[in-house]
Amino acid sequence: MKLRPLLEAARARSNELATGIALTLAFAFGVSAIVRFEAETRVDVRNATPAVPVVAAIVPPPLQAEPAPPPLTVIEGELARRQTLGAALRKHGLGGSAIAELVDAMSPVFNFRYAKVGDAYRASLAPGGELIDFEYVRSPIESYSLTREGGQLVASKHEPKVIVQRALLAGVVTSNLYQSVVELGETGELAHDFAEIFAWDVDFSKAQPGDEFRAVYERRFYETSNGPVYLGPGRILGARYANQDGDFTAIYYETSASRGGYYRPDGSAAQRQFLQAPLNFRRISSQYASSRLHPVLGIRRPHLGVDYAAAHGTPVWSVADGTVVFRGWNGGLGNAIRVRHRSGYETVYGHLSGFAKQLRVGSRVRQKEVIGYVGSTGLSTGPHLHFEFTLNHKSVNPASVKIPRGDPIGPGHMREFVRVRNDVLGTMDPTPFRIPTNEAL
Repeated sequence: MKLRPLLEAARARSNELATGIALTLAFAFGVSAIVRFEAETRVDVRNATPAVPVVAAIVPPPLQAEPAPPPLTVIEGELARRQTLGAALRKHGLGGSAIAELVDAMSPVFNFRYAKVGDAYRASLAPGGELIDFEYVRSPIESYSLTREGGQLVASKHEPKVIVQRALLAGVVTSNLYQSVVELGETGELAHDFAEIFAWDVDFSKAQPGDEFRAVYERRFYETSNGPVYLGPGRILGARYANQDGDFTAIYYETSASRGGYYRPDGSAAQRQFLQAPLNFRRISSQYASSRLHPVLGIRRPHLGVDYAAAHGTPVWSVADGTVVFRGWNGGLGNAIRVRHRSGYETVYGHLSGFAKQLRVGSRVRQKEVIGYVGSTGLSTGPHLHFEFTLNHKSVNPASVKIPRGDPIGPGHMREFVRVRNDVLGTMDPTPFRIPTNEAL
């Protein structure tokens, strides 16, 4: 019966001993921590090295270079004689669909019917043959381009700034007008334009040494990074030609915006109602005749017109103001145009390779406006223009018909015309001369 109190007493003593041991250990650990803390705080900070956090370096994987895009194929060249752009591009391997896309995209700014020998082209193609860009250069002041934007080809026209200066050219014919102009440092283009002004008064094929000529005209330049470059002569503002038959003078005057002509000092028209020829031609290959052996049919029949030999695609213009009354296929004449003029005159243009854009029956055309292009359609042995004149529906010989003069300066323009006339005449100085002149004014 005394065993229980003894066990309880032993248990109580054991608990006290465990508690004492725990407190002793806690005290010992506490003292150790305090001593370590004090030891650490007594370190000489002047020689201590600050703790640096350790950060693991993250090394990215090596970049793999993207493959270079495949190179573009570039084709370039110039149009050869009788070569279309399509034919030129096909020689470089360009497909028909790509050519059609190019022509269609360019149509808002340029019609390739106007393409001529020497026009330069350059195209960049993707490996699959897709057209990336295209350049077409006709002259230093006229070029076009296509660039692909968002899957579409966008066309642009590029024209540098043109500077116009007035100049005087004066000289004496030595052998012929053309050669005399060239000897003064100008181009034959100026001689051609000069002769055209007086075509109804002077036969320049019979020009004599000693004939005098003067021209006040525009010289055209375009800007480049290296300075202005001469383009060539522009419009003739005043012209004078003196020979044994007389002294002829003409002044350029515009009766309305962009519509002008040449007039004598008294205001009468210096030129006729009709131009002498409807194009720049190489030679007359066949004259007007009541009977001629037809080169294709091999039979004799009338040739009621004049044939002008010229390169395929040469622009053909209306010889006078008028209205188009026919445009289309006309049997042996092939593609043809008939224009009705005032006073009962009509003109016919045959064997054309094509028509001017937007030209339709009923279209009003002005003198020297392009209406078509030289070709060899219909019964033809080569590129030329067949040109006919009719008066009151009867054929007449263009070389012998008496063409009326153009309209004179009207009363409403006379005062302004006199001002322009006096300015140009003062520049030309109508007194006789023997000193050749080519100078800017």
